[in-house]
Amino acid sequence: MYIVESINNADIIIDVRSPSEFNHSHIPNAINLPILNDYEYKNIGIIYKKNPIEANFLGASIACMNISNILEKNRDLLNHKNKILIYCARGGNRSLSLYNVLTPLKLRVERINGGYKAYRNIVVNYLNNPINKTFLTLCGNTGCGKSELIKKAESWSIDLENLCNHFGSSFGFMCSSITNKNMPSMKMFQNMLFLNLTNKKGILLIENESKKLGNIIIPNTLYNAYQDSKKILITCDLEYRIERIYNLYKNIKYNDFINTINKISPYIKKEIKNEIIIAFDNNELKKVTELLLVKYYDLKYKKSNCDFVVNSNDINKAYDEVLDIRNNIKI
Repeated sequence: MYIVESINNADIIIDVRSPSEFNHSHIPNAINLPILNDYEYKNIGIIYKKNPIEANFLGASIACMNISNILEKNRDLLNHKNKILIYCARGGNRSLSLYNVLTPLKLRVERINGGYKAYRNIVVNYLNNPINKTFLTLCGNTGCGKSELIKKAESWSIDLENLCNHFGSSFGFMCSSITNKNMPSMKMFQNMLFLNLTNKKGILLIENESKKLGNIIIPNTLYNAYQDSKKILITCDLEYRIERIYNLYKNIKYNDFINTINKISPYIKKEIKNEIIIAFDNNELKKVTELLLVKYYDLKYKKSNCDFVVNSNDINKAYDEVLDIRNNIKI
């Protein structure tokens, strides 16, 4: 796990791959200082297939110009105080070119041997093997405050909804509108999950999410781990659930709402669907929320056998109870 230690010890992690490569997935907390931009990277790849020598000369020429710009624009980062870690796709010429420039400057710089590919191998291997963690899993109906409890336990929880940028429900895609961020790629989700699982110690709080959140699939090893853990049933009066869900989704756009209702219509009686749409058209959004909770989500919810029960009408009191449960569990 030398690569992981290098990442954890670095003050600055520099990803020198092209912006498209970086945006698809990268080591969490890395910054992108590309040696070649998207066009340059693609064009040199095309030339390389026809004339490797010419491609290498062109690549070196462009890299020199881009490195000059990197040095000029990033003097605040590239200093002797920071431990700098550099990587490219496979630990090849792109990371080597910047490394060879920074090393004579007496900067504390290190390069990932094998590059991003080597890091991904570590992540995939970790997630494919049994997760050696003890979990406390929160169960309960939609809107009962599980997500709030996860956020309150930020230092010791795995927030799958935040990592996926999805609320984990039929309307969960609204998370992107609220956060102004797109869902991550599957690889980026795995990278962030790996970081959370390896950096957080002791008993971890997690929500009993389904196997899939939007386009993200939860690794089997993690899913099995929190299914087999101690479970806490979070209960809550309907009025609090309505208020919570209303506040979360009240700004949903008409087309998004109707499209989602149509998708879930096979699971809702026709008269209930019509009542929901009429209420939405009349701007009776709390009535819409109540109908969806009672007539759809509650009927769809699969109950689990739980070891503890906590009421979340008072979310702060509920968190204290969850914390007490954690403190009294023997690992």
